[in-house]
Amino acid sequence: MKILKPITSLVLAITSATVIAAPDPGKAVTSNQPAKASAPAKQTQQHQRRPKQLTLDNAEGATIKLWKPDLTTIPLEQRHLKHGSITLPRTGMDNYHAIVAEKDWGNSKEAVIRYEYLRGRPSKHSPTILSATQKTTFEVVPAPIPRGHYHYYSNQEWSFQTRFKQHPIPNLPVVMETTNGSRVETISDNNGMVTIRIPDDFPNIIPGERDRRSADFSVSAKYQDNGITYNTMLSAEYRVDQAHWKSLSWGFAVAGLGMIAGGFIGRTRKKNRS
Repeated sequence: MKILKPITSLVLAITSATVIAAPDPGKAVTSNQPAKASAPAKQTQQHQRRPKQLTLDNAEGATIKLWKPDLTTIPLEQRHLKHGSITLPRTGMDNYHAIVAEKDWGNSKEAVIRYEYLRGRPSKHSPTILSATQKTTFEVVPAPIPRGHYHYYSNQEWSFQTRFKQHPIPNLPVVMETTNGSRVETISDNNGMVTIRIPDDFPNIIPGERDRRSADFSVSAKYQDNGITYNTMLSAEYRVDQAHWKSLSWGFAVAGLGMIAGGFIGRTRKKNRS
């Protein structure tokens, strides 16, 4: 059993992820070098009433499944895939679904996983059960997965776990890359966990102005067991840190209340003097 650094490029994924130097466990090293390719499963803008579509690079020969909240699966066949674009079928269930794409090269196996929220009737199934279930041999698992109407945002810390056949893998190099060009390197702890701050890397942010932009990040790792190399990647969307406009708006509100309160106190003192 051998642990490898994520050096080679992933067939279903974004980059050639080269670890320049092994960082200390639990400490993340961030750089803003442009990514060499676009992230997998990038969400395209769709009208809410249309079926959701994702794009997946180099999908030829891949096995793609859609996992429903109740842990049943739907194979996504050629009719769902056209020019690298995947049309997700409606399942009638509300909650997170997992799209799992795998390629088997014999001596190497590759997987990309993305969790997408699809609308439908209440499924009454926790997304934690879906994320905790083994969907491929080696995977990066969100720990936890964003719940309800929450999302990943830049400048937030989120945790992920590396698992091989449901067992956590310690001391494993893990790389986060964003389609905005940032890169974070870290190493999993004894429980296979990493905690990474999503880079606050959206360009041209205007303080105080709501920004609805989104981008993708990926968390990838590489592992070897019994002569087989496993590459895995978790793909997800993240949004602009709301503090760029909420904190400023709150500051203006506090300042405004202070001015009002100050004026009221000043008028009160004048009345008392008279």
